[in-house]
This record gives sequence, C-alpha cells and structure tokens, in this order.
Amino acid sequence: MKLAALGVVAMGVGVALTEPGLIGIGAFWVLMGLLARVHGQRLKELQAQNKAEDEKAKPAIDGRTFALGTALWLGLGLPSLAVGLFEIGISAEHEDWRWLPIVVGGFALGIGVVSAMLYLLGGAALKVAERGPAKTVPATVRIRAMRETGTYINERPRLEFELTVEPEPASGVASYEVTKKATVPFTAMGSLRVGDGFRARVAGPEEPTAMDIFWDEPVSATAASGAEDTDVSTRLDELDRLHRESKISDEEYQAQRGRILGSL
Repeated sequence: MKLAALGVVAMGVGVALTEPGLIGIGAFWVLMGLLARVHGQRLKELQAQNKAEDEKAKPAIDGRTFALGTALWLGLGLPSLAVGLFEIGISAEHEDWRWLPIVVGGFALGIGVVSAMLYLLGGAALKVAERGPAKTVPATVRIRAMRETGTYINERPRLEFELTVEPEPASGVASYEVTKKATVPFTAMGSLRVGDGFRARVAGPEEPTAMDIFWDEPVSATAASGAEDTDVSTRLDELDRLHRESKISDEEYQAQRGRILGSL
C-alpha cells in the first residue's frame, strides 16, 4: 500500500498547486497500489502451495502470474515516465514536480525489466536441474503406513506414506522402501489400505521419491479369498460414501467401482 499512499500525497500536492497532471498520476498510483496488493496476496498463496509440494524445487510463481506482475510494473512505469518527461498536465511554474513521476516510473520500469530477466534465466536453469533420472521403471508401490499431514491441495488431502516399492522383476531393480508425501484424488481414497498399493513408474533407489503413482490402478494385497471379498466390500462402501457426499462425480464413481469389481 506504499504506492497508494504516495498516490494520495501526489493528489494532495496536485490539488494544492492546481496541477491536473499530479492529480491524475496520483489517482493512477492509488489504483495500481490496490492492484499490486491483490497480486501480492496471489503470490503468497502460490508460495504456501509450493511449500506444501516439497517433492522438488519449483518456481515460486507460474507463467501467468509472472506475466501479470510484469505487466503491473510496466503499466506503472511507462505512464509515470510519460507524465514526467513530457510534463503532461504539469505547468512550467511547477515543473520541478515532474521529477516525482519520473523517479517512480523509472524505478518501476527498472524492476519490471530486471525481474523479467531473472525469471527467464531462473526458469531455464531450473529446467536443466530438473533433468534427473527418468521415471521409466514399472513397479507396484505398497502402503506400509500412512498419516495425515493436515494439508489440502485443491481440496484434496495430502498424506504421508511409508511405501515399499516393488519394481517388476524384468527391470532388474531391487525393492526398496521410501517415505513420500502425495496429494491423493478422492477417487483413490477407497483403495488406501495398508498392504494394498498402486501401479507406478519409478526412477529407482537412487531417487527414491521420484515416481508417478497411477491412482486409478489399485493393486490389492495377496490374501485369502474371504479376506479379499471383505476388502472389496470395504472399498465399495468407502466409494459409496464419497459419492453420497458429492466429492466425486458420477463418471468417476462408475469408473472406480468398475476397477474395484474388476479386481475380484
């Protein structure tokens, strides 16, 4: 809100000196200050979300948010410079006041250009860093334990799992254990049981948390027929509950129900 406060000061000076240029640019700064505040709140939300997603480092903002922020800086800088350099609405008697919009405009324009360069360079460096081991090893990840983290991403619960990763024998990769946090879709909630698991593609024990879990491909634990029937019944009950509470759509309900029944 510092920009908005500066805008109020500029408007006051403009009124006192009867300079429409200062009044206009002051009102413009107040508006841009309010927009910057909204943008700042959006940045805080993204930073909090990325802090919860602790798998890999990622940019604090996405491309759309970055473009909006750059547009705000440029939108502030260019008109301010124009008012000051061309003395728009500022009389010769008070021309010394033109330096106020020149300074504000130059500062904003400089920040916009520098931040754009840093973002583009940082994004390029991150892409190089993210070229880690490819997740190409087919595997089954089985749940040994799971805990709630109290975090939700897009209203989906984020859980902490203790997993046993069982790569397919043909891969030649040995089984290993890992603790991993993951955001679970509602359609998979009925399949979350200790001993059960999901199909996945993993990078191997060198990068144990690097994996893509296929939540729509559950794998039941090996058990006696009666126990397996009970397990399926429990999963169906859980799925029915999610459907009744409108946490999954009719299409998701039917698809997941078919997968559970197909495991019999």
